[in-house]
Amino acid sequence: MKKFIYPVVLFSDKTDKTYTVLFPDLDIVACGETVEEAYVQAEEYLKAYLEFASKMGATVPEATKYEDALKLNPQRFVLLADTDVEDGLALNSQEEAYKNFVQKYLVDAEE
Repeated sequence: MKKFIYPVVLFSDKTDKTYTVLFPDLDIVACGETVEEAYVQAEEYLKAYLEFASKMGATVPEATKYEDALKLNPQRFVLLADTDVEDGLALNSQEEAYKNFVQKYLVDAEE
């Protein structure tokens, strides 16, 4: 099992009264009507992203250091989100079909 910790940046929309959480390192965005709802959804998205990346054998970007994320977002709240991902995850049949489709598409695009 491997633990991942990434900084997230919290945005609030005073007009819609909603909250958005952004993982700048991964281009993952989650929203919610409360800070807690947005944060919990962000952690769920992080886990799904990292599990799928692991299954696909993809390289995952390294997390920005928390201090650097604070410097880059001085007017925002910066939080840390974490998740554990099991080793040796395998693709299910739907994911395998998606992988084959993408690989075929990439090969066709190169020709």
